[in-house]
Formats: sequence, C-alpha cells, structure tokens
Amino acid sequence: MSQSHAHRIKVSVDVTEDERTFIKMIAAKKKMTISEFIMSFVRPNLPHSEPNAETKKAMRDIEEKKNLTRYKNVDEFWADMGLDPHA
Repeated sequence: MSQSHAHRIKVSVDVTEDERTFIKMIAAKKKMTISEFIMSFVRPNLPHSEPNAETKKAMRDIEEKKNLTRYKNVDEFWADMGLDPHA
C-alpha cells in the first residue's frame, strides 16, 4: 500500500530524546527509517482496499469451488466454529 510522497502528511509523536535515540537505533538495525519502523506496527491495523494473500486465496477457492466445508444447517456451522449462537 504505497502512496506517493505528495499524498503524505506529517504526524508528530512526543518522546524523550532517549526514546527517540532508541527508536532510531532499532529502526536502523532493521534497515528502516523511523517512519517505516513505526508504520510497520500501525499499517496491519489500517483498513485496506486490497485483500491480503490469504483472502485472495479464499476468494479463488470459492470461485473454483474447492477446499470448501459444507454444512447441513446453520447450527452445524456454529458448532464447527465452537460457538453457541444462543449463548
């Protein structure tokens, strides 16, 4: 999910000088900028318009009618999920 620099805005995070140094060292060790490092934690929680690989595979499986689990009724489905819909 890459955007051009023109569409980005700056966000400020208040940290101590020691915290900033520590974050910068960890990011450098991972060969990342501070922004890339922080966003690596945030990005997985952001809504995405593009499905991830697991979702794409599930969608292909549905279209190809393979790797599907069939249920006789909705109660059988809930039981397989380990949930009691009447709880």
